[in-house]
Amino acid sequence: MNFSIKYLSVVFLFISVYGTSQNNAQKAKENFYAKNYQLTIEEINLINSSEINFDSILYIKAYSQIKLNQLKEANISISQLLQINPNYYEVYFLKGLIFAKKEKYADAISNFNKVIDANPKHDKALYNMALAKGLLEDYTNAIKDLDKCITINPNYAMAFYNRAYWQELSENYTAAIADYKKAIELDHHYSEAYTALAYVYSQNGDKTNACETLQVAKNEGIETANDLIQLFCK
Repeated sequence: MNFSIKYLSVVFLFISVYGTSQNNAQKAKENFYAKNYQLTIEEINLINSSEINFDSILYIKAYSQIKLNQLKEANISISQLLQINPNYYEVYFLKGLIFAKKEKYADAISNFNKVIDANPKHDKALYNMALAKGLLEDYTNAIKDLDKCITINPNYAMAFYNRAYWQELSENYTAAIADYKKAIELDHHYSEAYTALAYVYSQNGDKTNACETLQVAKNEGIETANDLIQLFCK
């Protein structure tokens, strides 16, 4: 085999390996955005670790592992990510999620704050920090964080839902009702928001609006609404 043929063989081999890695990476991202976290991890695991040279792939791997409660594995992925990019500030977001999973909310808040210091418009860090504060019964500051989060991302249905929840626990029922309604407006299939809204109406003696809310939920195909209607609205 002459030199040119050997050279071409090496080039084709490189393209084949590189192309496969790129394909796995693309599939991993597609699964990640579809919230198929196990498939995300499986696709990334098909890439040779020596070929992973960009931090975003390790980020989505660690995030997926956290979602699946694979916390030890997530910490390994974070360590690998930091080897590639020691200044990748979103590792603090991942660490915050891990601490939150372990119910170490003060540590979670500390890490989320580091993300926000680096990027004040990081809506997911604000959202998760608010959850941690709420779980520490700091409802006032949880609501303030969600105010900021919603200003950054006014279409964040879960932020409205959770702000409503902390408003409800703070006995700010009018504000809670408005936020639950907004969460439903943004996501017509948000079953927890319908149930929570109906509950607030019911607790305030407004059975009519409670049952109307559940009827709308039933019309949207939310199965639990029918059971609640049978129990409370007949």
